Order: sequence, then C-alpha cells, then structure tokens
Amino acid sequence: MNDIIIAFFVSLFAGIVGSMVGVGGGIINGPFLSLLNYIPSQISATSLIAVFSTSISSSVQFMRKALVVKKVGSILAVSSIPGTAIGVYVANSFSIEQFRYLFAVILLCTAIYLLMRQRLYTTDNLETESRAYSEQLSIQKVRWIVLITLSFIAGIISSSFGVGGGIVFVPCLMVLMKFSVKFSTATSQFALIFTSLSGLIIFISQGRPDYQMGLVLSFGAIIGGTIGSILSLRINSSIILKMFSGLLFVVSLKLIYDGLILQN
Repeated sequence: MNDIIIAFFVSLFAGIVGSMVGVGGGIINGPFLSLLNYIPSQISATSLIAVFSTSISSSVQFMRKALVVKKVGSILAVSSIPGTAIGVYVANSFSIEQFRYLFAVILLCTAIYLLMRQRLYTTDNLETESRAYSEQLSIQKVRWIVLITLSFIAGIISSSFGVGGGIVFVPCLMVLMKFSVKFSTATSQFALIFTSLSGLIIFISQGRPDYQMGLVLSFGAIIGGTIGSILSLRINSSIILKMFSGLLFVVSLKLIYDGLILQN
C-alpha cells in the first residue's frame, strides 16, 4: 500500500513537471519502478499504461485548441509502430543492470535537450504555426525520410523503456518540420496514443503489466498534467527547465550507482 501511495505522488509530480517542460512522465516513472525492483519488461509495460492514458487526455485538449497536425501525427504513429515490436523484444532481453545504465543515458540526453531546447526556438519555428495548422507543408523528401527513420527509433525506445517516444518526436518536429513547441508537443501526444498502445498490446499478451500500479500512475499523471498546464502560465519555465534537468542528472547518477551495486 505504501508503494501505491508513493507512486501516486511520484506520478503527480511527473505529470506537473512533464506538462510544464513538454516531457512525458515516463522519464520519472521508469526510474521509480526500477527502484521498486520491477523487471525491465514490467517497468516498460506498466509505464506505458500511464503514457497511453495521459496521451489520450492531452490529445483531447490539444485537438480542441486545433494544435494537432493530424497528417504529420499519423505519419509519426505509423512509422513508430513497427519499432515498438522490436522495443518489446529488447525490454524482455534486458537485465536490470543494463536497463538502469541505458535509462541513465536517456535521462542525461533528456537533460541536455531541455537545457539546449531554447536554441531550437528560432523565428521560423514561431512563424510557421499557421502553416502547421493548415497542414500545408512543403518539406524536402530527405526530411521526411529522416523523420520516418527517427520515428521508427522512437518506437523502439518507447517500448524498450516505457517513456513513450515524445523525447524523440518533439525535437524532430521542431528541427525538421519547423513546428513551434505547442504544435510539436500536441502532435507528439497524438502520435503517442498509437505508439504506446501498440507496445502495450504486445506486453499485455505476454502478461507483463502491473495494472494496479499502471492505473495509479495514470491517475496521478492526468491530475498532475492538469495542474502543470495551469502553473505553466504563472511560473518562469526557464527556471523549471534548469531545476528539472538537474533532477534528471541526479537520478541518472543514482541509476548508474544502483546498476554498479547490483553488478557487484
């Protein structure tokens, strides 16, 4: 019971901060489940329940605001789904030590991305919102190829670690498609509905998820996401980015340390 209560507050925190900085709660939920000694496939499967729930909740809100570019989001989803099957296989192959080491790398990359993200906010990103909204995009063929390839990789990462794939989708949309942060986040969440569901279905067929924990993480994340969206209008986002990046760095060191202890 104590683990369930702690899980709710962890997911609540993940939802609040995740919605404020545009990173999914799986970044926090994964390490938490690792500390509870879940095996890697259980961690990924259980975390994906929360990712799926929050992506639906977020997408509904984003679509009401006409921020989702469905054409691009559908391409992201279709491109990532084959990768989710590979990701499930990878998750089943991980030892807990390997999972922690590699998750630490993901956290470090995410921390670096958050700190450097402001540099992606070019004038072009802000001025192309209307083009994104109308879905009238003229993108070079090579950009589509790169986007599809990276989406496939996002699918692998999604099911391997239960983080969804938004940490790949969002920067790709900002850099390759010249979307603003709002359109990138909204379109990413739309794609994650299908990406997370694809991996989750395979995990369910293997009996991997902890449904009680997954529902608690989902409940906390949805509430936290609502709170975070309100706070984001009142708190300096740059401060939150720096604090959260620091937290991710500390958590990554903890995962590496735990992996070394288990190995020895």
